[in-house]
Amino acid sequence: MFPSFDTGKPFQRLKKGLLLVALVVPSLAGSCAGGAPIFVIPSESSARTSPQPGSEQETTFKASFRNGKITVDVYPLAGEGYIDMAVRISNQPKQWRKLKKWNRNRRFPKTGITIPVPLTFLKPRLRVQAVEALFPDDKFTSAGWQHRVTFRGETMWFIAETFTGDGVNHPALAKANNRRKGQAISIGDVITIPHTLLSDEFSRDLPQHPDLAFERGEDGKLYAVYRLKRGEAIYSAVVVRFTGRVDGNEVNQMARTILELNGLSDPRRIPAGKKIRIPFEYLSDDFATGGAPDRVVKVERKGRGTRRHVIIDPGHGGSDPGTTKRGLSEDELAYDVALRLKKRLEKEGATVYLTVDDTQKNGPQNSASLSNGKSERLATTPPYLIRDTRVSVNLRVYLVNAIYERLLKRGVDPANIYMISIHMDHLHPSMHGAMIYYPNANERKSRFKASGRIYNRYAESRRKTLTFSARENRKAESYSYDLSRRIVRSFSRSKVPVHSYRPIRPFVYRKNRKWTPAIIRYSKVPSSVLVEVINMANSKDLANIKNHRFRERVARALAEAIL
Repeated sequence: MFPSFDTGKPFQRLKKGLLLVALVVPSLAGSCAGGAPIFVIPSESSARTSPQPGSEQETTFKASFRNGKITVDVYPLAGEGYIDMAVRISNQPKQWRKLKKWNRNRRFPKTGITIPVPLTFLKPRLRVQAVEALFPDDKFTSAGWQHRVTFRGETMWFIAETFTGDGVNHPALAKANNRRKGQAISIGDVITIPHTLLSDEFSRDLPQHPDLAFERGEDGKLYAVYRLKRGEAIYSAVVVRFTGRVDGNEVNQMARTILELNGLSDPRRIPAGKKIRIPFEYLSDDFATGGAPDRVVKVERKGRGTRRHVIIDPGHGGSDPGTTKRGLSEDELAYDVALRLKKRLEKEGATVYLTVDDTQKNGPQNSASLSNGKSERLATTPPYLIRDTRVSVNLRVYLVNAIYERLLKRGVDPANIYMISIHMDHLHPSMHGAMIYYPNANERKSRFKASGRIYNRYAESRRKTLTFSARENRKAESYSYDLSRRIVRSFSRSKVPVHSYRPIRPFVYRKNRKWTPAIIRYSKVPSSVLVEVINMANSKDLANIKNHRFRERVARALAEAIL
C-alpha cells in the first residue's frame, strides 16, 4: 500500500536515530505511513534534521553549504561532553579536541547551541544523511548517484570531493557526464556520479528489493544478485522484471550479456537456486518500487453516479497499422476495443470523446479477422486523415489537451475526466498479458510544442505550446497510477491476463534510454493511461484478441475501472 499524501519532495531513506528533511505537509492521519516523520522546512542554503521522538541516541544537526563546502552544525545531547560527541558522530573520537577548537575553545555548549564541524569529520553514515538532507532532490539510480546542483558556488571539484571522496576525480566525473574540461555548471544541472567513482558510503545503503542482494565484484563494480526459482526463465524473471527491457531484440541481447557474465551458455539449463549477477547499471531505475511512483498526492475520486468524461484514443490508424501479425493489425483491434468501451460507458451515462473515427465502421465487429482499412482520421478541426505517424502522434497530444481544456471551461471537475489510449504491443514472446503505462513526473518536460507548418492547419495545435508545472506532473503521476491499479484489479476480476511481474510501468528502456508514450507523457488530463491489451508476439495473447468475446471482456473491465 502506498501513502496518500504529497510531501512535495522525494522520500529519503530513514536512518536509525535520525530524521531527514522534506517540506511541510498538513496531516499524516489516515495514511499507511502513520508512523512517518514530522517534516520541517529547510532554509535556502541549509537543511536541518529533526530527532525521532523517543530516540535516546538521536543525532540532530543542520547541514549548510558555505564557501564551497558543506558544514554541519551538530546539536549536543544533554549530559555529554566533547569526547561523548566525538564518539557519537565521528570515526575519529580521539580527535575530540578538534571539536573544542571549532567551538573556539569554549566550554562544551548547553543543549540547543551547535558546534560547526566539517562534513569529513562525521561518520560515513552521518555524512550521507547530511548530504541527503542538504540535497533532497538527489537520488540513487541504476546509473549511479544523481546530484542536482542546488547552490551557487558548487563546482565539479566540490561534487567529486563530496561523492567520490577526492576532488581530483573531477576530470573523470566530467567525462562521465559528457562535459567539456572546465565547463561551468549551473543551478539545476544534474550530474551523475557512476558507481565506479562513487565512494562506498554512498553505495552502501542501496534501495531494497525482497528478491535481490547486492555485492561489489573484484572489478569494483556493483552487482544485484538474484537466485532463479524453479520454472523461471532468465528472459522474463530477470531481464524483463529487473532491467526494464521489453523489446524482443533488446531482451535477448541483455539475456546474452547476463548469461556470459555468469559463465552460462544455455538459458534452458539453469538450475533452480542459481545465483545470477546483474550489473547494477543495467537495472531499471524503478526496480525497487516495481513501477510505483516515488511519492504520491492524495487521489480523490467521485462515487458512482457522477458523470464521467472519457477521452478514448485508439492507437495508430490510416496508413499506420501499427503491429501486424497473422493477418491482424493493431489499429483495427484497438479501434474495435475502443468502440466496445465507448458503447459500455455511454450506456452508464458517461460522455465519450474518440480521438479517431472511421466513417466506414458503424460499430464493433464480431469477426476473428478485422479487415485493415486506411480510412481512419483524427477528430481534429479540420479532421486529419492519418498519413504520417509523427504528425499523428503530435496532433493526438494537442487534441486530447484541447478536449480537456474545453471540459474545464464548462466547469467539469478534472477528477471526472479520463484519457485511455488503447494499443496492442509487440514485445519479447515470453511476455504474456496486458501492460499499462502511466506518465512519470520525472520524465515529463516542462513544455511541449511540435514544429512544422502542418500544425498551423488545425485549431487544436495552431500556435500552441503546452506547459506543465511540477505540481501538475505529480498529480498526473498519482492519479494515473491509481487508475492503472484499478484497471489491473478489474482485468483480474474479468480474467483478462496481465503481465506476471510488472503490469504497470512508468517507462521502459529502448536503446538504453527511458521511453514513455507521448500521448500520456504530454497529456494534461490527470488520469491518463496507455493500455497495451496484449502482446502480439505471444501466441496465447494473439489467440485471445482474435476472439470478439475477449475484446468485449476487455472493454467491460476498462469500463468498470472507470465507473
